Amino acid sequence: MSTFHSSFLLYPAIDLIAGKAVRLQQGDFSALLTSDDDDAQARVQAIWAAGAKALHVIDLDAARTGAPAEPNASIVARLARERPSGSLIQVGGGLRTPAAIRDLLGAGVDRVLLGTLPFRSPDQFAELLCDFGDRIAVALDSRGGSVRIGGWVEDAGIEVGLAATSLSEQGVKTLLVTGIERDGSLGGPDLELLETVVTAVDGRSDVIAAGGVTTAADVRATRSVGCAGAVVGRALLDDPSRLTALLAASQ
Repeated sequence: MSTFHSSFLLYPAIDLIAGKAVRLQQGDFSALLTSDDDDAQARVQAIWAAGAKALHVIDLDAARTGAPAEPNASIVARLARERPSGSLIQVGGGLRTPAAIRDLLGAGVDRVLLGTLPFRSPDQFAELLCDFGDRIAVALDSRGGSVRIGGWVEDAGIEVGLAATSLSEQGVKTLLVTGIERDGSLGGPDLELLETVVTAVDGRSDVIAAGGVTTAADVRATRSVGCAGAVVGRALLDDPSRLTALLAASQ
């Protein structure tokens, strides 16, 4: 099935640990990927300068501890304040309480990504969705076709397609779908997984692809299966000059 999405955004990614821009291999904190150019704010400035219109930020410290903290919280707030007019910032990692979510949205972040709270606290999630609408997105992180939560270490006990159907029917407008096995691998996206979710939501929600997106061909492939966007992280940590070609492929 090809359902080419006419409106598509590329989301260059910044993952934060102790205020530095890093990447993990498949979410494994023992497989930390770093770069000589690990200044998060400098990397973000370069992303905007290249012409990107969106930014994807994950607080990996908060994902591990369950609560945003310094120095990452201040960096995220500053990125929200200083981003170019008309750009979009989405942030995730450790947002497991309504207070943390409200604080982040109050700081000017456009969209928050929730991966654990929708499955552990569905009543709280429903209230947040009612209050904030399309500023609430859900991260569907998949390993072996099953949703993973709690920083990817816990199996939520639900198949990704069924979760996507349920969330879209609840009114969630954006789903970020990560094939964990592809994350940080430079091995290309899990197109079968993405197509499963695109089919499940049946146009009710936008699907953003994550995990393995590396080349312009990967970007075009995610778009061709009906995704509304794609996150690129490890590929830019290895070679920031790739961004120009990836942005061109997203147009």
